[in-house]
Order: sequence, then structure tokens, then C-alpha cells
Amino acid sequence: MTSLDLITPCRNRAEHLLRSLPSWLACPRVDRILIVDFSASPPLLPQLAGFDLTRVTVIRVEDEPIWRLGRAQNVALRYSRSDLILNINADIEVVAIDPYLEAMEGNPRLYYRGFSKRGTSSGSCLFRRRQGQRCGGWHDHMSGWGGDDLDFYERMRRRGQRAALFDAASFREIRQRMESKNSDEAPRLDSQLLQNQPDLVCQPRFTGVRNTLLSVLRQQNRQRAFRYRFHADPDQPHLVQARLRGRSRLELAIGQYSVELANILTIHHYRPDLHPSEVMATPTYAEIVERHALPPARNRQQRRQLLAELPQRLNQLRSLADQLGVPTLPH
Repeated sequence: MTSLDLITPCRNRAEHLLRSLPSWLACPRVDRILIVDFSASPPLLPQLAGFDLTRVTVIRVEDEPIWRLGRAQNVALRYSRSDLILNINADIEVVAIDPYLEAMEGNPRLYYRGFSKRGTSSGSCLFRRRQGQRCGGWHDHMSGWGGDDLDFYERMRRRGQRAALFDAASFREIRQRMESKNSDEAPRLDSQLLQNQPDLVCQPRFTGVRNTLLSVLRQQNRQRAFRYRFHADPDQPHLVQARLRGRSRLELAIGQYSVELANILTIHHYRPDLHPSEVMATPTYAEIVERHALPPARNRQQRRQLLAELPQRLNQLRSLADQLGVPTLPH
């Protein structure tokens, strides 16, 4: 029988997870439940006392001050060895998934996803692990909410995968307002340059637009995907520690540049009614990208050259922000 891992990211949302976990444990087709404790405080595993954790693994990631849904999901994707992955948020209960598994067994190009206008979370998806890894997983540099799921689905489409929609009756979800979702967990705007960060992320759709621009400026793929080392804790059999490997730290530094450029472009162009494609169609956007986007780095030498140039390039981004009237932090 095809194996299935259920994966979910969690940061300081244990009260939701404790409500959803019984429905996951009651699902016989789920072989393992991989919960990514994304630098939660306090740590998550002790809060699961009282549950049967036979099929549960908590993967703890330290030193992540920014909330990054995609990166947390990627940790579980890298750790998983099952044929299929069911990705859902901590506030979603499973009702029935057998029909989707049966349909996928006969169709190697099929995967399932949610759609908020049909009553299911747009980020929920059921897909083949190898296909998800080959397209690079979710975007490692996005933060906040919005845009990460569509970017993932588009790269799955380019690999020949075809999406069908979940039925709303298959899940039960705790509804939350987007403006307050995870607002008390961690900062959601990743920037070392910008002022007024808390105010920016409260603007409707702001991080979604920024993440969409970032997906163009810094495209995710298998080569750029972060690698992790996993260490089991002999004293806690259901706990695994995840740490970035060395090369990924270089990719992290280079990717930060594109994050800052996407931030500046979004602030300069942003309106709540403006679609990202309209932003990218403006002459100003095209001219700025041509001048400031990073050139491709196809080997280790070129990546290290980019790394050496980053301080100067970031100073150029400060100058760009000043020209566009985007407030920055003092040097």
C-alpha cells in the first residue's frame, strides 16, 4: 500500500494542534505525522503529553525569528521518506482522505489542493513526495502569508502535475482572520532595512504581493532548496533536531538580497487592489529589476562572488529605497 506522511508546521499554536491531532491519529492511512516545531516557545513536544505518539515525530528547528510557512513545510518534506505527502495547517481536522488516495494510485500526474473559495485552505495539498522535492518544495525565503502556495503549485504544473480540488466536507478548519493570523507568533516581514515593519504586514494582501514578486526575483528550484541535517534525540524518541547544512547558509545570505529588493518594490507599488501582475507590468518595476536583480550563479565560484558583492549591493538598495521614498532603518 502507498505510504503517506501528514506534515504540518506549528509555531505557538498548540491549542489548535491539540484539537486537530486526534483526527489525524484516527486516520488509518496516515503512516507518520511530522510536526515541525518552528522555534516555538515553549517547545511543542511536552505539550503533546497524553497522546499516543507512536506515529508522531516532532522536528524542532531553532533560531528562526521570522515566521516562514514554506521553510517549515520544507523541513518536513526533506525528512519524509513516504510516497505521498498530505500538507495541512495545525488548525485543520481530517474527515476523509481515502477517495483522494485511491484516485492518485491510478494517475501519476494527479495531486490535490485546497481552494479557499470552495471552503478549503488554499495551502492544503496532497502530492507525491518526489515530485514536490524535484520542483524544489515551497519557497525557502518567503515570510508571512500569501503567495507561497500558488508559487508551489505553479512549479508543480511545470513538471507536468495536474491539480484537482479537495471537497470541503473532507476537512474541518478553524477559521481565522488573515490580519491576525500568527500575529503573536513571530515577525512576518523579513527585512534588515525597512522601517514600520509591523504596520506593513497588517496591510491587506501585502505579504502575498511581496511573496509573488519574490518568487520571480528569486525562483525556487531543487538546486537552491535548503538542505538540512537531522539528529534524533536518544532521550526523547519522538523528537528530531533539524539544522541547516553549510551550503544552505550561503544560499540564505544571497537570497536575503532578493527579499530586500522585493520588499522595496512592493512598498513603492503597493495598493490593496493591485494584482502582482499589474505591479510587474509597470515600467518602473522592469527598470529597477534590470538594474538591481542578482545575476544567476551557476557554480560555487559565482555564488561566492555574489556573496562578496552583497554588502555593496545592499548599500545600493538603500540608495534605491531613498530615491523611491521607502523609509529605511538608520545604518
